[in-house]
Amino acid sequence: MKYLVIGVVAIIIVAAVGVFLFQDNDDDNDESGVIMQKGSDTLLELCQIWAEEYMAENSAVEVEVSGGGSSTGITALINGQVDVAQASRQIKASEIESAQAAGFTPVEFKVAIDGIAIIVHTSNDIGVLTVEQLRGIYNGTYTNWNQVGGADEDITLYGRQSTSGTYEYFWEHVLKKENYSQEMNMLSGNSAIVAAVQGDQGGVGYVGIGYADASGINVLDLKKDSGSDAFAPTDESAVRSGKYDLARYLYLYTKGTPTGIVKDYLRWIVSFDDGQSMVGEIGFYEISQNAYEDNLVKMGVTPSAVTLTQKGSDTLLELCQLWSEDFHADNSWITVEVSGGGSSTGITALVNGQVDLAQASRKIKTSEIEAAQANGVNPVEFKVAIDGIAIITHTDNPVSVLTVEQLRGIYNGTITNWNQVGGNDESITLYGRQSTSGTYEFFWEHVLKKENYSQEMNMLSGNSAIVAAVQGDHGGVGYVGIGYADASGINVLDLKKNDTATAFSPLDAEAVQSGQYDLSRYLYIYTDGTPTDQVSRWLSWILDADLGQQVAVEVGFYPLSAEVIAEERAKLG
Repeated sequence: MKYLVIGVVAIIIVAAVGVFLFQDNDDDNDESGVIMQKGSDTLLELCQIWAEEYMAENSAVEVEVSGGGSSTGITALINGQVDVAQASRQIKASEIESAQAAGFTPVEFKVAIDGIAIIVHTSNDIGVLTVEQLRGIYNGTYTNWNQVGGADEDITLYGRQSTSGTYEYFWEHVLKKENYSQEMNMLSGNSAIVAAVQGDQGGVGYVGIGYADASGINVLDLKKDSGSDAFAPTDESAVRSGKYDLARYLYLYTKGTPTGIVKDYLRWIVSFDDGQSMVGEIGFYEISQNAYEDNLVKMGVTPSAVTLTQKGSDTLLELCQLWSEDFHADNSWITVEVSGGGSSTGITALVNGQVDLAQASRKIKTSEIEAAQANGVNPVEFKVAIDGIAIITHTDNPVSVLTVEQLRGIYNGTITNWNQVGGNDESITLYGRQSTSGTYEFFWEHVLKKENYSQEMNMLSGNSAIVAAVQGDHGGVGYVGIGYADASGINVLDLKKNDTATAFSPLDAEAVQSGQYDLSRYLYIYTDGTPTDQVSRWLSWILDADLGQQVAVEVGFYPLSAEVIAEERAKLG
């Protein structure tokens, strides 16, 4: 450990009046007093160092920190015995209910990131375990190291006491809420587990990463399963991204929104220039920018203003603009400036470092990826909605269904009159998108099979322009994103793969989402590398079924499935 454990700060007695000073959370102007804090032993050393450093800068404030476990600290908060509780797990619903019965709702602050480390004696040559093997060790299925590829040595289990947040986190995430082995030695702190494993060649324990920098122990890598890559809790990138399977946030809880010196203390802890600068020295990891901003908001503080820039697909333009407005309403300090110009235009702007994100109605091309990489840009793709490209005609046109082959003939110029596809004797007028449009390219690839469009096609700069053109042209036909097809004066045609196939409409959500409708497609947003900070917050909001995805439905597009949302969210930093 880089710091010796600092003793608990003594309770102040004011000799002049003989009274105990306790923090009054109702007075924002308080500049002196005592802050009482209790809870997680995993966080104990870090919190004691924070207290010591904070008091050095704020001589009129005393911060008294003690351990006992997350449950002990939260119980003390509920009972009004402390101002702050430190915890290595999230507060339970039952604890929140108890707090509310006591007259307040606890407020949660993320204050550090931990990767729970699995430690063994240095003589143990096991370097990697799968989560399933770890579960088997701690539920008593495996009792000898040779069962998981090690030496013929009995396994001795060391873990935390039941009031520990780490005990509960491990029970939930590793044991899947099944019982620990009755043979596990339950110890009262991380340091006790480290000491036990140092002296036991068959020992294994779990501790916060801040306690794993000690001689006499090895820190094991973990794999989600036998076919997965192994990651170490000492790998900050793996912990931050969640690739390390036992990554978690560490928390402080207050009695409602903090005020006065408690608010100032919490703000100091989450500041990257103050409390967070000490997190790495202890062995933990700093909170993310998004967690920092969330913490400020919970204190009633507005984070510094940030502007993101995004450009690209006109099909996605209206939806992205509405997303931007609603996102800003939820995150007032972040503005997302969205513009159109076509998918190619947006991707080119991303490749050239001119924007933070690009929206596209087609997948990025290999040539664009190569150009980006040559420019030091690493495009990462996110599916953000589902579209069914709608074929639209004037309301006076009696044609209601086309085969894909007929549609191809219309747009390559082979079919020039509606009577050739069962309609009136009326010349066909073609409307389509400009060549920088992702919809132009998708249609060219999927309908025209990469053959030329008819030279007679009128190339327009957006979906709205195509809708307006068809509304005013009895012989007109156009293709638009389904979000633009809810307009008067036009019909939306059904499509059939061939003469004998079933016809499907782009207005049929199930047909589009299942791919039965022939012009179904995903819509995308691209970033430069794994998104972090406000870009990650923006995409996380879009990929929320109750937020961005609901807006997509209201605009007329279709939401991503729960499975796809999970896949896309896994790409976020």
